[in-house]
Amino acid sequence: MRDDYLKGVLSSEKKNLDSSEIADRDEFNRQHPPTTGLVVAEDLRKMELPARPWRNNRGHYFDLADYEVLGAHISELMPGNKSVRHRHTTEAYLYVVKGHGYSLINYEDEPIEVVEWQEGTLFAPPRWAWHQHFNLDTNDTARYLAIQDTGLLRTMRLHNIERHSVQLTPEDGKKLLDEAIANGTSHGANRR
Repeated sequence: MRDDYLKGVLSSEKKNLDSSEIADRDEFNRQHPPTTGLVVAEDLRKMELPARPWRNNRGHYFDLADYEVLGAHISELMPGNKSVRHRHTTEAYLYVVKGHGYSLINYEDEPIEVVEWQEGTLFAPPRWAWHQHFNLDTNDTARYLAIQDTGLLRTMRLHNIERHSVQLTPEDGKKLLDEAIANGTSHGANRR
């Protein structure tokens, strides 16, 4: 396990509550209850999603089969827009259900890696790594399904979501994307 994860999550130091998104997320789920049951009958590419202003996107949560470990949510990036740069203690698989773009991922004080994605791409930002998602389509939304072990970490009282103090702009992100493509260091197979 990475030292920065242990220091940031398991430390007895006071957590920076100003950068935590958990209260915003909990309030959102009170106002927009998660889908429950055994199946999501709606098309994830088309279902209506309410705004999640703290994350600069739209989304909806799923609590299926009374699972206590796994949780999921669908997130939508507006045309040509980005999410908030953040990190979390949960492990997450992200499956792109619509659109194309890229994500910037890095640990504190390490180089930023670029992951290009399109419909059908599956990727995983490492636990406690900073990441931010960018939609390259200026005319249409992009969506991804995130499946995480949120229930387990909440039960263990290790769940944390932290917003980065520096948010990258689409221009910053595009420059990093272009550099990664030119250097052959981007991950994924985005077709542009």
